[in-house]
Amino acid sequence: MMTYSRLLSALCALCALCLGALLTSCESPLPEVSYPELRFNHLPAIKLDVARIEIIERYQSPLRPPNVEHQIPLAPALTMRNWATDRLRAVGKSGVAKFIIIDASVKAQTLAKKKGVKAIFTVNQVMRYDAMLEARLEVETSGGLGKGFATAQASRQRTLSEGVSINERNDALYSFVEATAKDFDQVMAKNINDHMAPFRR
Repeated sequence: MMTYSRLLSALCALCALCLGALLTSCESPLPEVSYPELRFNHLPAIKLDVARIEIIERYQSPLRPPNVEHQIPLAPALTMRNWATDRLRAVGKSGVAKFIIIDASVKAQTLAKKKGVKAIFTVNQVMRYDAMLEARLEVETSGGLGKGFATAQASRQRTLSEGVSINERNDALYSFVEATAKDFDQVMAKNINDHMAPFRR
């Protein structure tokens, strides 16, 4: 038979093992979430009477606060490049179209917390994000016989409350940039239709 002292030792060892496993699980980082690129190839192609399309990225992120576009799961500049790649088609024999990325920024600003009695019953919005997407599409036919352009700009703003997890923050910012990019798509497609009809095929 197992003596009382041996039984107590066994129980202590089991408790220590369970506590160690619990501490290890608490220290484990949250699983990393993989976010897909945003594509637009499910939308109709915008066919242009040019021989080639160039994508020019004039916007250069400063990579420092208040800019955070290099730290979020959906990169605005890459999303705009994907837009041009997926939606614009060169179907002509001569001429060039240039898709110029002017702005692809997301800026963060810390918000002041509420104070006093109201703060006890309020979930503070502690961070505000501002996204700006802007681009210009220029078309020039062979020999300089014709030129045209269209521009588009889309901006959005959202706040995040205190206490959100890293994954919740990333999910929110992904959806935020996605919504801004969809706004840009609608504005640019409309402006191309309105102002560049002679260069459409």
